[in-house]
Amino acid sequence: MIIPTLILAVSQSATIHGFDAERLARIPVRMAAFAESQDVAGAVTLIQRRGKRVQWDAQGFANLSPKVPMKPDTIFQVMSMTKPVTAIAVLLCAERGLLNLDDRVEWYLPRFGALDVFQADGSRKRRIRPMTIRHLLTHTSGLSGDDPGGLDDDTKAKLTLADYAAKFGPDALNSEPGERIAYSGPGISAAGRIVEIVSKQNIEVFMKKELFDPLGMSDTYFFAPTEVHPRIAHMYFSEGGQLKALQPNPFRTGSKYANPAGGLYSTATDMAKILQLLLDGGRVGQRRILSPRGVQALTTLQTGTLTSDGNDAQGYALGFSVVRTANGTATLRPLGSFGHTGAFCTEFWADPQTGTIAVFMSQSFSDRVRKTFNTMVNAAFVGP
Repeated sequence: MIIPTLILAVSQSATIHGFDAERLARIPVRMAAFAESQDVAGAVTLIQRRGKRVQWDAQGFANLSPKVPMKPDTIFQVMSMTKPVTAIAVLLCAERGLLNLDDRVEWYLPRFGALDVFQADGSRKRRIRPMTIRHLLTHTSGLSGDDPGGLDDDTKAKLTLADYAAKFGPDALNSEPGERIAYSGPGISAAGRIVEIVSKQNIEVFMKKELFDPLGMSDTYFFAPTEVHPRIAHMYFSEGGQLKALQPNPFRTGSKYANPAGGLYSTATDMAKILQLLLDGGRVGQRRILSPRGVQALTTLQTGTLTSDGNDAQGYALGFSVVRTANGTATLRPLGSFGHTGAFCTEFWADPQTGTIAVFMSQSFSDRVRKTFNTMVNAAFVGP
């Protein structure tokens, strides 16, 4: 079943805010086809440029049993899209003089001072370089992607962020800080704990007060209240050409862990507000949230020529990934565009040169659908 297209900006002209109208019209049709073929249960897509909505669309289903149609305001687990939001929280603290990006992590989390480095032969050596907050936010800390102490998800959900940070210490680093890019959720979680320490507020309270409320992000949470549960999309995976539910429920009932590396629930429109804040130089209306130089730090490549998993397609600013070579333009995304993906097939990105924002929301493992959306968005852009 194909759900009727929901598009806000409808025009009889050849272009809509610099996008070819005919090419734009193909995107909802293609997303509907993916839902019908069960590549995904459904998807919400959003495109805007220079603060103006180009297209906002919902296709397929948010829940297959019972069948609940996907809607533009459906709420998703955005997973690792949380990471750059945590980086913004760190920048807010830095701009208030509560920390510096090159402060040593061990000044705030003393257990990090004891972290050694694994050598190729499996032995450990004392690290040479100090680990800084900047290393955490650029995935150059040397930390692995594994939770400290081998925590499983069920155990982690019962911890506070302070409890989680206290688990660091016995595990060694995979490399010297600053030596290479190694994507690390635990590193971002450590940065989130530092926000709690310097602000004297839980991360979920700080983000709501200092970021979500000022931006009007009324549908973004670490802990989704019961009243919005019917709007939360369910997560599916494909097996034998059929979609099957991954989780008994997507609500994380009883969880205490506000995960700075992957814990947010949000909507396409709310996540677009994060990117629009950055494209607008740190302002929302007449209110300044971030400085222009803070925005530059968040969105400009900071990892130089270091490669990520041996691939030079992208590097990192603070929290955000940045397309840095032609290898990163496979979906026609321009050099210098910044954004982030989520493990459950979500993504948001922005092009500062054209003022374009694109958001893709689904709950699956199908990167093919997400990449197809990105390619079609970029293929529809004609400017100026």
